[in-house]
This record gives sequence, C-alpha cells and structure tokens, in this order.
Amino acid sequence: MNPQCARCGKIVYPTEKVSCLDKNWHKGCFHCEVCKMTLNMKNYKGYDKKPYCNAARRTNQRPVIKESLCGSGSL
Repeated sequence: MNPQCARCGKIVYPTEKVSCLDKNWHKGCFHCEVCKMTLNMKNYKGYDKKPYCNAARRTNQRPVIKESLCGSGSL
C-alpha cells in the first residue's frame, strides 16, 4: 500500500514521492515550514523532522540535521 503524505495526508504514489525526514511527501508538499518555498533533496534543511529553506533556517537559527534523516526517495 502507498504511504500518506506528511503534509496533506493524501496517498503518495511512487512517481511523486519524496522520502525525507523519516516521512513521505508529495513533491509539491515538500516545502519550507516558514516561507512555503518548494524544496528538494539538495536545498532543504531539516529540524525537528520538518523541512526549512536556507533563509528560514538562518533567520530562526535552527540547527541542521539533514543527511542522517534522508531516505532514498525519487525526485
């Protein structure tokens, strides 16, 4: 069975899945908690299992815990 999106709760199919921060997301739902900018595996910063952009992370002084929480989801 396909997992649910961590943001919207709808089913995430393999072609649109991003697996990161121990969760599954639609590509469009994987966005910054602060500014809503769409993120990808190269430009996100994770904190408390939530995605942030670099600007929001710097503004809020959130520690970076990125690499250890990523799955091998497709982009």
